[in-house]
Amino acid sequence: MPSVTGEIKAEFAVRSGLTQLVRKYHASPLKIAKTFRYENETLIQGAHPMDQLGVYMMDCSPGLMSGDHYEISVRLGEGARVFLTNQSFTKVHPSEAGHGSTQRQTLHLEADAMLEYIPEPLMLYKDASLAAEMDVHLAAGSALIFSDICCPGRTQRGEIFQYSRYMNRMKVWHGKELIFYQNQRIEPQIMQLSAPGCWGRETHLGNLYIFSDRLKQRHLDEVLESLEELEGVEVRIGASLTHKYGLVVTVMGRHAWELQLALTKAWQDIRRSLLALTPLMVNK
Repeated sequence: MPSVTGEIKAEFAVRSGLTQLVRKYHASPLKIAKTFRYENETLIQGAHPMDQLGVYMMDCSPGLMSGDHYEISVRLGEGARVFLTNQSFTKVHPSEAGHGSTQRQTLHLEADAMLEYIPEPLMLYKDASLAAEMDVHLAAGSALIFSDICCPGRTQRGEIFQYSRYMNRMKVWHGKELIFYQNQRIEPQIMQLSAPGCWGRETHLGNLYIFSDRLKQRHLDEVLESLEELEGVEVRIGASLTHKYGLVVTVMGRHAWELQLALTKAWQDIRRSLLALTPLMVNK
């Protein structure tokens, strides 16, 4: 394991009926900005607004350099509700041979906790190499909504699939049971990404992951029906239930903003149908 060059640890708990950031640690260039509070309007008649804590993560550096290793660990106590994001794109700079960038994220959600983790897209510069890992541990009644978007490079400079390698592994446990495993590896120099049945003409890939033991077939049906009505973007969209307690929406296109629009629509639909909450208005 490479030496850590940036780290965030955050623990949230409910205190006096409100979600609070009770412990934090950060090592430059990563840090946690000041928290802020949302009041979610619920769709349950007569119910009070639901408290949720918003948190911004910041990277004070230009991005992940050759050999950098970031560690991010987030833990939500029972009933805690958090919206987590970052301020800007995660940029991965060119890597020297054998010295790629790495990032490991670990999420722990205790019973009835809710985490919405919606970071800005990932951008892989020419000759960049990134190995990313995420481990998620869910307790009964908890819910995770997480999105990721991968850009092929600085497209305005003609950087399209000129990065060296991108590996992305994600594991999700519900209790002690492994319920989801994804292992993605993209090496543009040795793969025919533009071939039919692969990426074709598309250049950007995005996913919205939803995990909850309350998910049903109707949630998938509602998301698909809503996304069919999406206008003003040229994207390819697919969605399916996972083996257990999961729903994944996948979007491919040629512009990050189009993927963000589609995934935000799916996120809003899930907030309404699964969590009985109105859309969260996020200002950046």
